[in-house]
Amino acid sequence: KVLFVQKFGYDVDDIDEDGAVWIKKAGCSVMETLEEKLAEVQCLYHEKFGADAGLEDDAYDSQLQSYEKSLHEMKVLFAQKYGYDINDVDEDGAVWTKTAGCSIVEKLQEKLAEVK
Repeated sequence: KVLFVQKFGYDVDDIDEDGAVWIKKAGCSVMETLEEKLAEVQCLYHEKFGADAGLEDDAYDSQLQSYEKSLHEMKVLFAQKYGYDINDVDEDGAVWTKTAGCSIVEKLQEKLAEVK
């Protein structure tokens, strides 16, 4: 057994009937180790930047909301100046207008029906 451990790094009793090696580990679980590392990184971040890492997310969200508000205001100003929505312009710069109601064909059919 001693020679087997020296050669392979594990005990022959650690092999199950399928040939899989089961390695015993004492100490913290993987999750506990990750939580400890996260806490360490958060402390280092706080020491370096003087703020919690989570606060940057709040600042980012606030800035994003500000940009979205500015974009909405810009779209309103564009529509006021040009008379159509910026989303009505395609990639070639052509303006697509939306119409509601009857098509020309439907109007002609109605007039034809009136004449008959």
